[in-house]
Amino acid sequence: MSHLYLELIPHVPYVDKKSGYTPDKWAEAIKVSRTLYVGNLSFFTSEEQLHELFSKCGEVRRVVMGLNRYKKSPCGFCFVEFFTHEQAGQAVNLLNKTMFDDRVVRVDFDAGISEGRQFGRGESGDQWRDDFRGDFDVARGGQGRNLLRDIVGMPEAQVYVGKRKQDHGRFGVAESEESAKKRAKTQEGSPGFAGLPARNPFGDNFAGLPMTFGSQANAFGGYQFGGAYEKGPREKGKGLGKGKGKGKGKDKGKGRNRDDDR
Repeated sequence: MSHLYLELIPHVPYVDKKSGYTPDKWAEAIKVSRTLYVGNLSFFTSEEQLHELFSKCGEVRRVVMGLNRYKKSPCGFCFVEFFTHEQAGQAVNLLNKTMFDDRVVRVDFDAGISEGRQFGRGESGDQWRDDFRGDFDVARGGQGRNLLRDIVGMPEAQVYVGKRKQDHGRFGVAESEESAKKRAKTQEGSPGFAGLPARNPFGDNFAGLPMTFGSQANAFGGYQFGGAYEKGPREKGKGLGKGKGKGKGKDKGKGRNRDDDR
């Protein structure tokens, strides 16, 4: 009757993203796998304790302890290999999310053990989760390194900013507190639209070119942006000539200069 019940919190299967497998290939591999990944262990849990626990579900072939890459000391995970796939499946069903050595452990199928996977991949040699956590956990080496806080505090650091509406996440430059204050102050004092400064977006070198921002084009060195007109610099000898004559002589005609109609 248990198959009629629906899990309120669906179980997300473990996938090693650095194994080289695609999610589909990984799913195919664990259908016949005899190897389990066991996570969230205490650093003080011994191989003998793990062997005794998993032996209750079937005959254990071997236990491979996860080790710190530099110190070669236990770092909170292991791999357990059985002789049959059925025995491994029974261990997943019985032991996943159970309390062991005062911790709730995670037990999942794994595609198999290859050389190097028994070592932690974090910066400290432990798992990444211990490098990024900020709490104190005596069973996992004490105080977490809170690596994300250190990265954000570094100037021009690349930090993953997470998913947004139109993308799948990205890396962005971490802005320092001083830079953020300067940017906020600039935006508060600028008369531009939506916090943008009211200036030519193409730079001063292009101030004399015709622009098409706004409801109509401006050919006199200014531009329309956000409904506001800003007059640009006028070179000497260009513009509307004013004089008494009707178009004869230097600056005596009234009308546009030919250069303005390009």
